[in-house]
Amino acid sequence: MVTLAIAKQTLEDMLRRKILLILLIVAVAMIALGPSVGFLSPRESSAVLRSLGLAVILLAGLLITVLTGIQVIPTEIERRTVYTVLSKPVQRYEFVLGKFLGGLFTVFVMIASMGIVFIGVLRYQEGRFATEMIQGVMMTFFQMTLLGALAIFFSTFATPVVNFFLSFGLFIVGNMSAVTESLLNNKNVATRLIAGAVHYAIPNFGNFNIQNKLIHPQVVIKDMNVFIMQNIAYALIYSAVLLLLAIIVFDRREV
Repeated sequence: MVTLAIAKQTLEDMLRRKILLILLIVAVAMIALGPSVGFLSPRESSAVLRSLGLAVILLAGLLITVLTGIQVIPTEIERRTVYTVLSKPVQRYEFVLGKFLGGLFTVFVMIASMGIVFIGVLRYQEGRFATEMIQGVMMTFFQMTLLGALAIFFSTFATPVVNFFLSFGLFIVGNMSAVTESLLNNKNVATRLIAGAVHYAIPNFGNFNIQNKLIHPQVVIKDMNVFIMQNIAYALIYSAVLLLLAIIVFDRREV
């Protein structure tokens, strides 16, 4: 299948990028050195290690996703290899989907690698497999799936630099969904309209953050499995819409 062939080539290209490998190595090192925090009690040390691990995976995943998403299509255009690819029996939608999947596979490999080290370190520190932490790593991956689709959409019409700031900016705003939701009941009509536009138009990245529940048992989510499935469905549907828009824009673009 053409899409998978493009995805495979993209994955291989991305895994050769030194900056991504450096980010992975630094993140893994930070997670592995977590148990060296020796001045805390075992309970405090465990909480710090869990918090640190999930935070490192999130931050590294964010950088890897954005750096991958802003490059996969513009790089092909800059190198003019896109002309060679599209001159073959390759549809433009196959090219866009292949690039997205290649970037997504790259993010998966990176997050999975960090997740395995994280679970292993927790096993060493706590003497048991903290399988609940897999949920946190998984939610981070689907959060990055949505961000990757957003970056791919922007890459069809924006420069990598503009895309970088757009993706980062919307990720930050999307993590402030609780703030925008609270403003929906503001007495000022203009504030309500702006808050509503921001709250419903920008992806709700904040819903994927379940670190508090995983680290602090007193924070309760009524049904964790349902909550996770709802957010996975949200990520997949929103990503599909963004990819559809990316295909439409790229199909009309002269390259």
